[in-house]
Formats: sequence, structure tokens, C-alpha cells
Amino acid sequence: MNILKWFLPVLFVLGMAAACDKDLNMDGADTTSLRVSVTPAPGTISAAGTSFTAAVIVNQGQKFEVPWTVSVDNNPSWITVETTTLDRTFTGTYGGDDASYTVAGIKVTVSPNNTGAKRMANLRFTVADNSSVIYTINQAQ
Repeated sequence: MNILKWFLPVLFVLGMAAACDKDLNMDGADTTSLRVSVTPAPGTISAAGTSFTAAVIVNQGQKFEVPWTVSVDNNPSWITVETTTLDRTFTGTYGGDDASYTVAGIKVTVSPNNTGAKRMANLRFTVADNSSVIYTINQAQ
């Protein structure tokens, strides 16, 4: 019984050390798929058209906020996109924890839609290894 009293804590500590290993990469872990976040999400653009800016974060597998470029698939004439930086301010809960920071983003300009039909465009975010992820912009008729 005494051996169990000493053996179980040792096993626990060894298990915690292995779980906290930052270089641990489990077999089958996703290291390549891309995810994009556009904030604020524009929703469906009205037929009148608009311009908006949004912060963009692209994550690849276990890597967060990887560098990216943006383009519009098939280059439609009714939408343009360019990269920009956006200044943001975080207002904290406690005194002294407010912060200002700069984030990567996009500026999108959508022309009025006089076609009588809905339309869509795919913004393509491409990373260093040439893989890409698509974010779709929809415009009402």
C-alpha cells in the first residue's frame, strides 16, 4: 500500500510533464488546413453597394496569424479588395489594462448591383506555401 502512495503521484507528475510538452505533435494532428476570420463579417452587401474594412486573421494548422495575401477570383469588375492595417483599441475591465494595437485587414469596395440578380465573389487568402482559403462575399439584387 505504501508503494502505491508514492507511485501514483510520480505517475501523475510524469503524465503532466508529457502533456505540457510544447513540441508534442500527436499523430494525425492537422498542421496544414487554413482557417480565415473576417471581423466584422460584412453579411450580405446591399444592392446599393458599399465600402468596408475588416480585420483578417488566417490560421494554418497549429500556426496562428500567418502572413497572407488577398485576391478576388476571376477579377470581377464590380468588386475590389486591397490590404490595409487597422488600428484597434481594447478597453479593459481594470484600470491600466487598456491597449492599442494594429491588425492586418482588408478594404473592400463593392459597386452598385443593377443586374437584377444576386452576385457573389470569392476573396482568396493565400499563405507562403501557396495554399489558400476562400471567403465569399454576397451582394443582393
